[in-house]
Amino acid sequence: MAGKYQELGVASDYDPSYGLRQDEHIVELRGTQGVKKYREMRENDPVIGAVLMAMDMMLRSVVWRVEGGSEKGRAYVESEIHGMADRTWEEFVSDVLSFLPYGFSIFEIVMKRREDGLIGLKKLAPRAQWTIDRFECPKGTILGVWQNSAQRQAFIPYDRMLHFRTSAINNEPSGRSVLRSAYTSWRYQNQIKYIEAVAIERELNGLPIARVPSVYMGSDATPNQKAFLNSIKSIVRDVKRNEQGYIILPSDLQADDDGKLTNKYMVEFDLIASKGTRDIDTGKVILRYQQDMARAVMADFVMLGANDRGSFALSKSKSDLFLKALEGYMDTIQGVLNRRLLPRLWEDNKGLLGPEDMPKLARGRVAPVDLEELGQFIQRLTLSGADLFPDDKLDKHLRDIAGLPEGDPNRPTPNADMATNPDE
Repeated sequence: MAGKYQELGVASDYDPSYGLRQDEHIVELRGTQGVKKYREMRENDPVIGAVLMAMDMMLRSVVWRVEGGSEKGRAYVESEIHGMADRTWEEFVSDVLSFLPYGFSIFEIVMKRREDGLIGLKKLAPRAQWTIDRFECPKGTILGVWQNSAQRQAFIPYDRMLHFRTSAINNEPSGRSVLRSAYTSWRYQNQIKYIEAVAIERELNGLPIARVPSVYMGSDATPNQKAFLNSIKSIVRDVKRNEQGYIILPSDLQADDDGKLTNKYMVEFDLIASKGTRDIDTGKVILRYQQDMARAVMADFVMLGANDRGSFALSKSKSDLFLKALEGYMDTIQGVLNRRLLPRLWEDNKGLLGPEDMPKLARGRVAPVDLEELGQFIQRLTLSGADLFPDDKLDKHLRDIAGLPEGDPNRPTPNADMATNPDE
């Protein structure tokens, strides 16, 4: 009989220890082949590449602050995040953002002893998603990850790595790629692009057609005749109009019933030109799939202007939703750093740094603030009688979102006396 506090159910009937996303119903997206497919989408598709580049450029430029804790703790964390030898903090954030197309990103924490005696970061080493074979997850608890590389297989324990993922639904360690919902549209538009390219080539070149004597195509054709027919098939299949294209045909003439030569060649080659236009506009079909792909990552505003529809208000509402989603991803990164990285640093420096010294890493804003609207809002609050100033926290917040430098704590405050002596 189960105990009172014993866990009875499971999050999912899928065990990540057998490989990445083995419960994926599209076979091409299971395991490491799914990671490679997302890599192909990321690197080869212009729409997906543009959206991911926009995400990367916007999020890697977000300002990070070290808040709370003691002055000693803040100085230590500042020196660590800006003192990594192999990369800048912005490059690290950019590497973390690879969890967007792949669903997850893994970093191995490599430590070193500093000159002041503290233990610090030597590097946060990224581990490419296509080298990750599986997670070790007995009973749903992530113990580590197995990596297969060209050199060797390695197991990275969970306490020595940073694990970022876009989604934690059912505690799935490989997360969910933001490109997952765009995959079907991407696959269909690729097929149409290929068909369109072949059709354009055939349209420009014409459809090749060859004529050979019927005996060459008969079942009683000699081996030489069959070999010649196969060579003609290869010519018809591979003919292209370019600087290296050519066709060599026999100049032998056909004979009539009396054995006399006619003016017709035994083998002829021609191109049939297309007549009329096609009923299907492939450009509109491809555009529709591209809009679906952008919509899947909430970035369909990048497609505004591709047709005669769209407005400034629509663009603003869509871009605002996109920026809110980016802020959610930054919250995910911030949470992992504060839950996993900082406690690990404090654990290795036990006795040298106390719990009261530990600060927090705080991200800056992603979405820009309309200062004109904010100014009008503050003005209305003031006119309604709201007592907003002096307020150091509000002053710091307004300076931060406006991109203004920090205020001088020793500066005179005109309303300080009135706030202290409201009856005077």
